[in-house]
Amino acid sequence: MNFYEDPRFCRLDQRKQKILIEIAEKSSRYSMEELLPQILQINQELNRRNMNFTKEESALLMDIIEESLSPAEKQKFNMVKGFLS
Repeated sequence: MNFYEDPRFCRLDQRKQKILIEIAEKSSRYSMEELLPQILQINQELNRRNMNFTKEESALLMDIIEESLSPAEKQKFNMVKGFLS
């Protein structure tokens, strides 16, 4: 998946694009367990800046993360996603 070409990504504010790019880079290097606390930290930072992700933006974020996971981690991730939606 090339999320840079995804229309959802193209419509994002540049600050949110930078955040998603950062998460995408980290998701390719870290396991899901290592990545989740970082995503929570980013969410807290967004809240401090009075920013948040829409449902569509959150779905794009989930797609980006899921793309880099192994099949076993995807299964875990989908379980976690079920609790978040």
